[in-house]
Amino acid sequence: MDVTFINSGALSRAHYSLVRKVESAQSPQAADQIHLSEIDSIRRHFAVGGVSLKECREKLIILLYCSMNLTHVNPGELAFALPQAVNLAEMGRTLRDKQLGFIFCTEVMPPNHELQLMLVNTIRKDLESLSTARVCLALSVLIQMPNDEVIPAVQSQLQALFMHKSTSVRRRAYLAYHSLLHNDPSRLTPLEDAVVLRIQRTLPSVDSCAMAVAMKLNQVDFINDEVNALLPIVWQRPGRQSQSLTLLVLRALRKAKLSMPNVGIVLDIIKHTSSPPVRVLLREAFLVLSSVSTEVIQECQMQQSLSPVACIRRLLTSKDPNDRYLFVSCLDCLSPTLWAGTLPGTIAVLDEWEVQEVMKLLDSHDRLVRKITLRVLHAVDSSLVKAYNTQLLHNLPAGLTLSDKGEYVSRLLDVGVLQYGNDGEQYARYLKDLFDVAEGDTQGRTEDMSVLEVGLEMILTHIREFDTTSRISCVTALAVPVTESGARIGPTLMVVISALACEYCGKIATSPLSLLQGMASRLVSYGVTVQDACLLSMIRMSAECDQIPHTILKLVTEISQFSGKRIRNRCGLFLTYCGRRDVLTSIIAQASSSSLPDFLVALTTYGSNAGASPPVPPVNLKPSSTISGLSPGSPPRASLSPRQLRYEAYGTPQAVPSLRHLLSPSRGTFSSPGSTTSRTRSSSRASERRMSSELVRTITPGELTIAAAQGPLQELPELDHVQNSNASPNEDLTSRVDLISLDTACNEVPVTFPTPEQDFEDVWDAMENSNLRGWCESPMDNVVRLLQSLQHSMRVIAVDQPPFEGELKVLIAASPNPPLVEPKQGAALRLRESEEESCLWRLRCDDPELRTTIKRLLEDI
Repeated sequence: MDVTFINSGALSRAHYSLVRKVESAQSPQAADQIHLSEIDSIRRHFAVGGVSLKECREKLIILLYCSMNLTHVNPGELAFALPQAVNLAEMGRTLRDKQLGFIFCTEVMPPNHELQLMLVNTIRKDLESLSTARVCLALSVLIQMPNDEVIPAVQSQLQALFMHKSTSVRRRAYLAYHSLLHNDPSRLTPLEDAVVLRIQRTLPSVDSCAMAVAMKLNQVDFINDEVNALLPIVWQRPGRQSQSLTLLVLRALRKAKLSMPNVGIVLDIIKHTSSPPVRVLLREAFLVLSSVSTEVIQECQMQQSLSPVACIRRLLTSKDPNDRYLFVSCLDCLSPTLWAGTLPGTIAVLDEWEVQEVMKLLDSHDRLVRKITLRVLHAVDSSLVKAYNTQLLHNLPAGLTLSDKGEYVSRLLDVGVLQYGNDGEQYARYLKDLFDVAEGDTQGRTEDMSVLEVGLEMILTHIREFDTTSRISCVTALAVPVTESGARIGPTLMVVISALACEYCGKIATSPLSLLQGMASRLVSYGVTVQDACLLSMIRMSAECDQIPHTILKLVTEISQFSGKRIRNRCGLFLTYCGRRDVLTSIIAQASSSSLPDFLVALTTYGSNAGASPPVPPVNLKPSSTISGLSPGSPPRASLSPRQLRYEAYGTPQAVPSLRHLLSPSRGTFSSPGSTTSRTRSSSRASERRMSSELVRTITPGELTIAAAQGPLQELPELDHVQNSNASPNEDLTSRVDLISLDTACNEVPVTFPTPEQDFEDVWDAMENSNLRGWCESPMDNVVRLLQSLQHSMRVIAVDQPPFEGELKVLIAASPNPPLVEPKQGAALRLRESEEESCLWRLRCDDPELRTTIKRLLEDI
């Protein structure tokens, strides 16, 4: 911050100094500590008392600044400053003081707080003030902080302000009254009467405030004649005020009924606002015409020899995307008989090349433009949309990226929504045909496919908009293929079916047990995301089944044996609750809705209240058995290798001190892949991992072999590799050798020598252009152990050591560089542990090969 105090705009020297400290902080965490310290200082200052109004204003501004700029830490309750803010709003000598007091209260004070009673008296006094500014300030507070307790105190005053001479006061009085009483329509009658009376009395002028509130209250029908009488008056006025008033009247006429004489005026508005286009007025005029019958518009067109579509045809060829959107949206407001020549005796307004330009809008990058164009073409001739759908469906490009494929499928889904409307069964058939192509056999194996999230959201949203009958028929039609052996269902459609089966289980004709068996037999054919949704849906469906077959339990148990933590957890939940219908019934009753996300929330809440979920019951499986062979109805799948199934053939070895560990006395860090002593979780684990001496750096297998050939391991200090003054002469050090270091032949591993210790933050900042992040379903200890297998020199920095406190830091050296090649920094990894034995990782690496290796290792855990 190089700005001087005079030019900074700071409220005081203290404010200026605080901002300088925050902007010069070394990290966001350090800035948070500065903010929290300032909040504590102000709390103590207010507790002492004797704070002047000027000082109070400065402190409240600093409090707001601190609370709004905290990044990682919750600022806590600022209620300690509310008495000071209320006092400033009451006793403030200037409008600025009172405004700051009110602003602090609106930002900090919770609803129905006890101090709101004190604000009521302040607001009443300000409403009675002769100062228009103070009245407006009080009304603004009522709009932002509606409170039931304030209604009796201000209701009569608000009604009196309906007739105030100031437009600003009237507008705020209308909005404040509506904000306070909108939950009780019967008490809004005085406002409705005042608005209608105000509009009638001000004719031929327009009270824009009253008109806006009338539209908000849906009272335009009561002043239909008055609003129609205003249209020719405001349109004939000169200047920009005419446009704003005309826009207001047109918006009111959309809710009222446009009289036939005013149709010609609307056509005249379209003519004069189309070139150059006044977009907002032009669009509003077409929207008003959309509620007028086609016969009336045709009659007015013939009388004035004017076609509204002909007035806007130049927008179609404009290079401005806003103009093209305006054209097609205006076209959507009119019946095709007015411009497409679809009826005998009518003439098409657009030429053939212009129709082709309209068809090109189907390929627009703007989804809204595509949807409106589809609607326009469907109104002209539904066969045009059908042909477009067939063309898209049979010409799906190969090799599309996930995002491009999602975009392509979303276009097809938009066509299906338009074609089948509220017909649930036909829409379900369309979805099957669509995903038979988008996720069919030609697209590869289902377990290798990703879920198209865009399509998933569009489908579920559209089905939710159906009426109940159509919704049930759609879900039933979608669920039937799950019960049929051999039917291929793509991952996206399977997630859709899982979500719908959970929500409508017991309401559709398909048997819950059949659905349960079908989903269980298909679990092996999908990735983690689809398995997660299926297992949750199976838990919900098991509540509708009297008894769960043993084959389903066996399938789920075997899936859990070869899956990661998340799926093991879901399988454990299923095996735990599938036979406890009473528990599931209570969980379902606690869910806020029957949707899959709400069911998951209720299930998680019950599990957290009841304790940790029980482990999956062990089941003895033969090593040669495969999951795909357990169910004849399951889709074919290649045999699963141990790597694909993430099967751990051996138990996790116990952590022991390794000769490759390095402890830096200045940073409290290790240079060993397997050392996590700096991140002790308990005193017992710390004592097990504490090393008896400080180790200097990584010792490679090659060095270990050379040292062994020269003499006993106790003589290694002459190489400056190990210094252990406390070791017993007869100690068997061979038991302490990390076996992972012997994976590579000795003659393949180069001998390395100590290098200067790098600063983690410097390395991290130097690679800011190479960022990766993700979520790992394994604790940080396991991640560090797995990084040992990379056979790279490593240094681990403790969670409580800088920089980035709260995160485990790992520096991984890059591979040796050939001569004349610029050396690389290597990799810098940050791990933040969560509560469920998983961790969030962030990686920066300037070595492409090493970056890819680490990323795959973290994602495969």
